[in-house]
Order: sequence, then C-alpha cells, then structure tokens
Amino acid sequence: MNHSPPGFASRTLTKCTLTHLAQSADLNHQGDVSGFVIFRLIDHAAWVATLEQSNGPTATRAVKRMEFLNRVKEGALLHAYARIEQVNNTSIEVCVKVTATYWTGWADSPEDVPEPPTPVASADLVFVAIDSTGTPRPATPVPATRSSSEDLHRQRSTGSGKRPPGRPGKISH
Repeated sequence: MNHSPPGFASRTLTKCTLTHLAQSADLNHQGDVSGFVIFRLIDHAAWVATLEQSNGPTATRAVKRMEFLNRVKEGALLHAYARIEQVNNTSIEVCVKVTATYWTGWADSPEDVPEPPTPVASADLVFVAIDSTGTPRPATPVPATRSSSEDLHRQRSTGSGKRPPGRPGKISH
C-alpha cells in the first residue's frame, strides 16, 4: 500500500518513509500525541534520507518551517515521508510530511479498512554533511539509479568491498 502524499512519488532524489505506532507513552496531558514525538519522527526521517543522499553522517542545522496540522490520538500509525529537495555544497534541504492512519474495525471483520490518511504535520529542514570531527564536508549526491544494497551486492560479488572487523561473515556493531 502506497501512503505517499501527492507529489512525493515522482521525485528521483533520496526519499525515506518511517512509520511509528502512537502509544500511551507518546501522549501529552490532553491525550494527544505530543508535538515532540511528531517532531522526533520528522527529524529522524529527514536524517535517514540525508545519510543516504550524502553517503555519510549528517547533522540537523536548521528547521526552516514546522507546521502541526491535526491532532493525533493513541493507536494511530504515523507515517513520515522525507524527500530531499536540494543538495548544496555541504548542506541538504529536506521536506517532511507526516500523515496518520486509523483503523476502524477488527482484523476478523470485513469492515476493517483504514481510513484515508490524515495530514498531521509538515516541515522543511536543513542538514549539513559532516566528517568524523564534525566539520562540514561535501554533500556528494548518490546517483538516483543505484541503491546502497546494490552497491553492497556488487562489492561482495567482485570482492572489492571490505568486511568490517569481527568474525567472518558477521557485521560488528
């Protein structure tokens, strides 16, 4: 099922979708999902998109615009859609839209269909590509036709990729 907001599906730059189930720990004193929880989801989705786009670490530099559109109740599935809007020398501009999906019935009921997604929030953020010392570095775009999993497969099949330290065949964390 594609939950992408209109206009997000046709872009070629990096996109990221994250989903979060709104739980009781996410609620404020009024019983709504806290704005902090929604913003954290926005920041995280934008960050993941910039990691892939810049092929390395990034940090949030600025929130240019943030808008909360509708209240969210417990049990909603929050979907954050991040899309790279522009890649500059060291910075990356990201647009994020959040929607909520509510279910109306039980799993064994024929009426169990999701309601149409409700717009929840939107934001424009700026991230900066950084090196290991936190210094800005070039935000080199990743080609839109190649995914990181394809790169990894190519490296493994040609032997050009190095495995991380640790046991053979295991990824160390």
